[in-house]
Amino acid sequence: MGASVDGRPYTINLKATPEAPAPVPLGRPSKESRGKGGFRKRPWSGLGLVLTLVLLVFAAYGGVTMLLAQLKQQPKAVTGTTVAHTSSEPVHESRVHAFIAETGCTRNFFLAWTTAAESFSLRYRRTIESTLMFHPTACLIVYSPTLPHDHFQRFWDLGYNIIVERPNVPYLLDNTPAEVWYRNIEEWKKGPYFFSHITEIIRLASLYKYGGVYLDTDVIVMRDLSGLRNCLGTELAGSRGEAKILNGAVLAFDKGSPFIWEGMVEFNTTYRIDSWGWNGPELVTRVAGRFPRGPELRILPTIAFYPIHWAKVKRYFTLENMEDQHRVWQRMEAGTYLFHYWNKVTVQLIPEKGSLMYKVLNNYCLFCDETGKDG
Repeated sequence: MGASVDGRPYTINLKATPEAPAPVPLGRPSKESRGKGGFRKRPWSGLGLVLTLVLLVFAAYGGVTMLLAQLKQQPKAVTGTTVAHTSSEPVHESRVHAFIAETGCTRNFFLAWTTAAESFSLRYRRTIESTLMFHPTACLIVYSPTLPHDHFQRFWDLGYNIIVERPNVPYLLDNTPAEVWYRNIEEWKKGPYFFSHITEIIRLASLYKYGGVYLDTDVIVMRDLSGLRNCLGTELAGSRGEAKILNGAVLAFDKGSPFIWEGMVEFNTTYRIDSWGWNGPELVTRVAGRFPRGPELRILPTIAFYPIHWAKVKRYFTLENMEDQHRVWQRMEAGTYLFHYWNKVTVQLIPEKGSLMYKVLNNYCLFCDETGKDG
């Protein structure tokens, strides 16, 4: 399908195709060996060596013939971040499956970027940097119709596992409740919030198929998220601390999560073409309202992801009331997993040096000596 950003056309593929420890900064990983898909593999362990010996014995009795026959049926690949597609599978399936499987990543992170590549500035790059700072062996998949595939080559060259992927919506929604919604895609494309809505369903479907963490690009990770499972955060709490409004800017769920499944059912059955929030933040609030708390769903307090409400966040880009900013900063250092800084209302703001936002941007980074117009 076609659309434009700042007058430039771009596309999203809408057609079918054949809890956690205290923050401890971790060192950058060294370059590791690459698998057949061009992706880095985890180092050999003792168990891996044993398995190798077993395979050698198996090969001596003719097993190698069977193994080679199986490999011939798998998609081939070339070195680097580009996988050559030679099978009847959708390219998306081949790339993402190979990326996650071959790298042996400790956690999957999904992000989405649908605006122009030139607008991916320092502020958004800090989302990538802060995520990798605490999760150097994670897989990062950035869904984007605009970013070039080598946009994060600098990170790749340093040993991090990150790819840019064109979202193949039909594959992602296949065998999910949202598959029914997709049948009317030509009608939905006419809506004013279509690109926001398609991003919402992409995040749900990705988590259901692969499991991991979805992050909006206007967040800064402040500690290890490895212990977070099947949870989302409270955006606004009541007078007794109870969750009133939840938000889907950060979602951490297992593969095959029943909560995420219910989210896709809700998206399909109650979709409103003319409402931005109904199919986004309000959706997870509705589903969580009828979903039992327990191992499949945890609701975290506001301090976890949304320590500053969107209606108050602008002041923390300035040097106003530094005593209050210091108190908030101390609370965040003690209990915040990541900071969602509400880009929808702060995109035009430049954080003043010494402000809380400036601290966040320049404390959780890999290339902290680099600055930009928005950081």
